[in-house]
Amino acid sequence: MRAFGILVFSLSFALAAVASEAVPFKVNDVLAQQQQIRADMVAGKGRYAKMPEQRRNVVLAKQDKLFLLLEGKQDSDDLNPDHYMEAFATLESIEAVINNADGERLVCTREKTLGSNRATRVCRTVAQMEAERELARRQLNQGVDQLRR
Repeated sequence: MRAFGILVFSLSFALAAVASEAVPFKVNDVLAQQQQIRADMVAGKGRYAKMPEQRRNVVLAKQDKLFLLLEGKQDSDDLNPDHYMEAFATLESIEAVINNADGERLVCTREKTLGSNRATRVCRTVAQMEAERELARRQLNQGVDQLRR
């Protein structure tokens, strides 16, 4: 069990190191892609033909948020780090809703390392976050059980 915890912990650091580097993108390319998805979704074409209305509305709302965030921008470099992460997370969320795969959705946060004022970007999938939460809960319960003995 302890080996599993160490493995999850080390994988989290490896993913955080890779994910801390921003991947640049052209805003016009992202907007064109999202507008095409929107047009196909509203028309009920292709893979969106049988998409439930509730999921369609979620995607449209997320796209509205993304369009506002990227308004007037040319490149991802024009976004401050928080807005970049928000745009990235929104794109991942749109993809997860479209693919009906919420556990694979990537969520990025800015976290400060213990003893440092510098924040780094850390990205994890929803499934990884749930696994880390479950591991922490189990370890906490084991510690409480040992104290009771």
